[in-house]
Order: sequence, then C-alpha cells, then structure tokens
Amino acid sequence: RRVCFAFKPRDCFSSQLLMVHSHFGFYLLCAFICGGSVALQIDVPAKASRCIGEDVAEDALGKFTFYVVHPKERQGVEISEEKSHDTAGVRVEITSPKALLFQKKLTYVVEVFSFTAADEGIHQICLHNDRKTERRVMVEAQTDLEVKDYSELVKKEHWRPLELQFRKAEDKLESISKEMDKAREREAALRSDSEGVANRVEWFSLLSITVLLTISAWQVFYLKSFFRAKKLL
Repeated sequence: RRVCFAFKPRDCFSSQLLMVHSHFGFYLLCAFICGGSVALQIDVPAKASRCIGEDVAEDALGKFTFYVVHPKERQGVEISEEKSHDTAGVRVEITSPKALLFQKKLTYVVEVFSFTAADEGIHQICLHNDRKTERRVMVEAQTDLEVKDYSELVKKEHWRPLELQFRKAEDKLESISKEMDKAREREAALRSDSEGVANRVEWFSLLSITVLLTISAWQVFYLKSFFRAKKLL
C-alpha cells in the first residue's frame, strides 16, 4: 500500500490522510506503514496548539514537510503566488528529547525541515495557531530510508531499476538489523537493571530480617532483666 503526501486532494490518487480532530493530547505518528510515509491533516483550532511525535533513531535522517491550507483553498478557490507568501498565523516548533531543533512562522507555501537526529527518541512537532480562526495544516514525516536520495548513486553506478530495488531492499534489511541490535541492547540493559534491583531488594530483605531478629533478642534480654530486677522471675 503506497501512501503519499498530497498538499491538495487532487494531487494524489493513492494517499492516506489521517484526520486529527481531538481536543487533547499528544499524538504518536508512526512513519512506517507498509513502507510508506504517513501524511497527517491537522485542524488547529483558533488560539490553540496541536502536537504530534515521531520516534527517530540516533543518527537517522529525518524530513518534516508542512503546508498550511489557505482558507480560500478549502472552499475550492485558487490563491495567487503573492498571497501564498503571506503569513499563515501558524508557528511550528520541532524539539528533540534534549533540544529545540526548529522554529518558524509558516506561510502558505511548502516548508521542509531536514535533519540528522543527534538524540534517539520522540521528536515532537507542535503547531501553534495565533489566529482567531481554525487553520488546517498538512504534515508529512519521513525518516531514515524514506529520506535517502538514491539519484546520485544511480547516475554513478548506472543501476537499472531492478538493481536499485535490490539496493533499497539491502538498505532496508540493514536498517532492520540495526534496529534489532538496538532492541537487544535495550533488552540487555533492562535485564541488567532488573537484576540489580532484585539484588538490592534481596540484600535489603536480609538486612531487615537481621535488624528485626536483633531487636527481638534485645527485647527478650531487656524484659528478662526487668522481671529479674523486680523479682518476678
């Protein structure tokens, strides 16, 4: 199933648009669905914000594309080139798990932000509507192999279409292998942490039992001494 990003509905005949109308929350955007990227159509209410997140691996390529639909376009009216450069009243902020990567006021033209992830984890995309009317924003997130450009390699190596597909498949398998290695590393780290916690709990339990036995022995000794002093024993 191929999923492409349509800035206008008629521009793509094989697209999958995920409508986002919820008034709350943080939406997790998965960029790999059957090998294609996912396009989101987000309606941002007046004076409100909407956020989505994309999980990006460390050192992976990333590409986020934004397009604010002009209110007249939603009514089927074409806008001029001059008006397309007007401020749309929407600000976009892209943050990694540790830092702010990108911040800009959008116009009615396509904006593209490409980067190489320095931090692994959820990269958050927040859209802020400063206008008093709703704004519709088209967002596409592409990562890793979806961003890689093979055109130079094709020209240099003189690849045929089938050879190019084999190379893409090889790169895809390599990417999956790396993800599996990272998953095994995370599993090993979690297992190590779990074993460490279990050992600490075991030692704490032994210490607690030792303290309780010591206190019990002291209480017995004290009570015997007390009763003997009172000549009750």
